Amino acid sequence: MREQFPIHNILVPKQQQQAVEEPTLPEIALQQEMREHYTYAPSSEKWYLSVLKNDTFEDKDAAELLLAQKAEIPELTSAVLERTCNLRCAHCLYQDESSSAPLSRAVHLDEVIANVVQQMPEKSVAYVPQFLSCGRILRAPHLELFRRLRDMRPDVRLGVIDNGTYTKLLSRWPEGFKFDWMDISIDGPEDIHNTQRQSAVAFKDAMNGLREARGVTRPSEEGGRVTSLFTLTTLNAGSILETADLLLGNRDGKSLVDQFRVTTLSPTNEVNTDLDAGVEDLVRAWGGIRQASERYNTDGQIRFHFSVFQTETMEKLAAAVGEKKIVQAFSREGDLQLRANFLDTTIDGVPMSYLPLSIWTPEEFLIEADGACRTAYEGMFTLDELRSGIAKDGRDTRPYTIEQLTPESDLRSVYERGVDQYWSSFGKRRIAEEKEIWGRILKKAAE
Repeated sequence: MREQFPIHNILVPKQQQQAVEEPTLPEIALQQEMREHYTYAPSSEKWYLSVLKNDTFEDKDAAELLLAQKAEIPELTSAVLERTCNLRCAHCLYQDESSSAPLSRAVHLDEVIANVVQQMPEKSVAYVPQFLSCGRILRAPHLELFRRLRDMRPDVRLGVIDNGTYTKLLSRWPEGFKFDWMDISIDGPEDIHNTQRQSAVAFKDAMNGLREARGVTRPSEEGGRVTSLFTLTTLNAGSILETADLLLGNRDGKSLVDQFRVTTLSPTNEVNTDLDAGVEDLVRAWGGIRQASERYNTDGQIRFHFSVFQTETMEKLAAAVGEKKIVQAFSREGDLQLRANFLDTTIDGVPMSYLPLSIWTPEEFLIEADGACRTAYEGMFTLDELRSGIAKDGRDTRPYTIEQLTPESDLRSVYERGVDQYWSSFGKRRIAEEKEIWGRILKKAAE
């Protein structure tokens, strides 16, 4: 029998233990009677029919959308292993916080994570289980957790997002351990990267991390990869091709990374909202995006990729590249592919993914540093704000916490409750907003 780990109320504030009190929506109540006779289709399919094809979206349709998401157990479990960071990046979702390590130890975070990862479905053609350290910096104890997960579930791919400072741990690296993938972000040439990262040494650290990355990552023939994420802002919109050449260009028969990915900013606070790219920025960026895709997506390999999450960004992109082009890309006559909550397509030959925020939950099962399962954009609040249930500015933070996890939590039941909670708190409102925005795009395309 597994050892029990009591988590006392002092570690789980009363406000966080209580579920968000929302009236039960009809589509949530309907699921029970519909589940037996429901035929699965990807959640993006039901979203597509409602938002882009303007089909009716009644309570029954919403219930089917939620049942689809519940069938799509995320392939990715991610964890914020540390809340503090050595950088204060201008585009970052997170705020300045002290180390969360003492709280993580108190709630037995490693045991919580191991329990969730152990329950992930086994690897198959249709399902590739993955665990990711998504923030904010890597510590030596985290490496021991990764090694434990490798021994426990060798079929789960292990990855980390880092700013390059992991190299300070190389002398303490577990013998023989290698990540399946490592992502080290580069946001432009040195001056721009350092400006966006608000550090004079950020670029140097990142490049050093990239040069060392293949030594701590499985070789490509074993499925390993080194990637780099570029967050598009007003600062770096004109630097995409230059950055792609830096990372993907051939140097002595190899490149620094295997894949370079560009994504747009999700503004959440006063600082990063000022960096959110407008239409003119996206016009500048798109030229570099097209050239990078043409230059590096050759011989059937996708080495350059573009992604969008916020539908507000999609409307600006449509204004930048043309509404008709966007609508064609997201039509069944184009290259559109639907899988879980992803809509994959190509625009001007550029491979891209669109993940509507209304159907976020299949993207990842997110575990915070205090052992709570939370929703997207929880990082805009400090742990104190999330655990108290109220932000410094008075906002209610309870909707961002799905459940406090323990080493005994059941992955599927927590995830299914999270689908309903996210929909009640965020998804239903967001799909209405997405429908309105896409309506404007479709109207302009038809003019």
